[in-house]
Amino acid sequence: MVVRAKWLLQKMPWPGNLIFFVLAFLYFWLVVEPHLIYHCFGTILPDAPQFATGWAFLRDSLATPGGPAVYVSGFLSLGYSSAWLGAAIIVLAGVLLADLTRRHLVKAGFVHASLPAVLPAIMLFLVYSRYKHPLTACLAVSLGLLLSLAFEKLPVRRPLVRIPLCCLMAVVGFWLGGGGTMLVFAILVVLSGILARRDWTTVAVALPTGAVIAWILAEYVFLLPARQALLTLTPLAPGQTTGMTAFLKVLMFLLYGFVPLAVLLTLVVGKVFAAHRQKADHQSKKVRGKEKHAAQRKKRSLAFLAKPALSAMPIALMALGLYLGRDELRKPYVLSNYYSRQKQWDKIIELSRRLPKNRSNVYVNHDIVRALYHTGRLPYDMFRYPQMPQALLLTHERGQSDLTQLKLSDIFLELGHINMAEKFASELLSTKEYFGVALEELGWISIIKERPVTARVYLKALKSNLLYRERAESLLHGLDHGFTPEKTAYIDRIRSCMIDEPLPITGGEPLDEALALLLKHNPRNKMAFEYLMACYLLTDRVDMIAANAPRLRSLGYREVPTLYQEALAIHCGSLGRPVDLSALGISVETIQRYETFVRLVGALQTPNRQAVLNTLVRDFGTSYLFYCSFGHTGAVAEK
Repeated sequence: MVVRAKWLLQKMPWPGNLIFFVLAFLYFWLVVEPHLIYHCFGTILPDAPQFATGWAFLRDSLATPGGPAVYVSGFLSLGYSSAWLGAAIIVLAGVLLADLTRRHLVKAGFVHASLPAVLPAIMLFLVYSRYKHPLTACLAVSLGLLLSLAFEKLPVRRPLVRIPLCCLMAVVGFWLGGGGTMLVFAILVVLSGILARRDWTTVAVALPTGAVIAWILAEYVFLLPARQALLTLTPLAPGQTTGMTAFLKVLMFLLYGFVPLAVLLTLVVGKVFAAHRQKADHQSKKVRGKEKHAAQRKKRSLAFLAKPALSAMPIALMALGLYLGRDELRKPYVLSNYYSRQKQWDKIIELSRRLPKNRSNVYVNHDIVRALYHTGRLPYDMFRYPQMPQALLLTHERGQSDLTQLKLSDIFLELGHINMAEKFASELLSTKEYFGVALEELGWISIIKERPVTARVYLKALKSNLLYRERAESLLHGLDHGFTPEKTAYIDRIRSCMIDEPLPITGGEPLDEALALLLKHNPRNKMAFEYLMACYLLTDRVDMIAANAPRLRSLGYREVPTLYQEALAIHCGSLGRPVDLSALGISVETIQRYETFVRLVGALQTPNRQAVLNTLVRDFGTSYLFYCSFGHTGAVAEK
């Protein structure tokens, strides 16, 4: 056993890189947190692989070029729901890639290949550090590397046997890993055949024949356009690099091309300097014993110093890549989405205090507004954060993305516009048949609309998702035996706000009309009221704030919230006649702040403009007074 363990250790591709992979595991587990990536599947990462149990899903996967790789990737992706397991899967994928890379480089003549072999793993890790999900691409590349190694190690040398085997392996690679696997396999076979083995016959006959067979399979077996099929799981495939920065796109292309490029350079350099090496070896044999012994001692001392340096090199390269590709808003964006899905509103508020001051994101802003409502702070603290009017109900896109559809379905369900929630969830499910979040949403909608038969259809489909199976069974149990008091209260609250009228929400229609109709249907719909008032604040409709202020008492407000008081003060100031502000519920403090603000704004025309502006930002930057006058919050003015 001891001998076998030593043999395995010697065969490992990364004994010098062991520290790097351990640190990478800790980095992904504790910093990147792969469970955040998991909650991006289908929305922030719209093309992430899905997985479902059952023969139907497996059959569909096997009937598509690259489908088996996507199937395996989707299964492994379930492990991302646990941070440590997801980190282990990512690091093991990197180890596999490094091992195959090392074997190819050693075979090409690069003896000390441990350091360059880890470079593809670093590229993979850098892409993951930006909350992307290149696992399928990694599997496709690894499969191409594995097949090309297997082909080169075949004991058969006769062209009549090698050519059919090469065609067969190319087609198998096309089926298992799509065009990405076939591309890597073909390039490496060409390089080895021309530069190493001089096997021109295999290169000239086998690969074109394999490509023709793949074309025929695509058109007549898989029933896909040949171009689309051959681009599957390559960097040029639609969606493969969607939403990536130029830096990440370069990394993805290098992930596919690094080993072929490294093998090409190794073979060319080896041939160019072969004569020089022979001459150097011949001269080294003439070294006298004493000089040779001294040289060996010097070499060992240098090797002692070189090993730590080489072990630190992957860590340094990873750190440099993280620095060059840093994005301060990327993790907050992903975290905000995660907390929103988990209904952890307090954590969104806490996160909002750590956001970079010079960056904003419409989805993060949408989540902050929603968290402020659920924590009872929307009419008080809304302008403590940079605001975008289009973030309220995500009207920033001409055509809704998957993430927008999911968030709108969620919020319209809470607002009580059940039909609109169902519309968005159904549209999302139509593009992602096994998407667990959409299935669960539609199951809840059917329960609320008292359609138990339809609910069972969605929930039984949800059971095919391993991570949602327990939730599906819980809801099915509730349909049969009654729901828990907490779920019953949730259902009753939505039903009390539910409106069945067709109501356009996105597009050119004013949002305030849609929210006003919800409020008209149920005057006690507090969420619709606060969102309606937020809409009026963001669009400077202070007259409508005044018109809706009488609703406050019936909705349970003991006093007029601060932001509404400021809007009422602005409205009264614009009337040009004396108004009893105290009768409107405006406090003395608000009146004094309004008067001070007006006086300071008037002083902006003086030579001390910058000093006055600094005072306004400091004392009024989080108020509606500032936003209404300048069109942004004080946080933006500080940038």
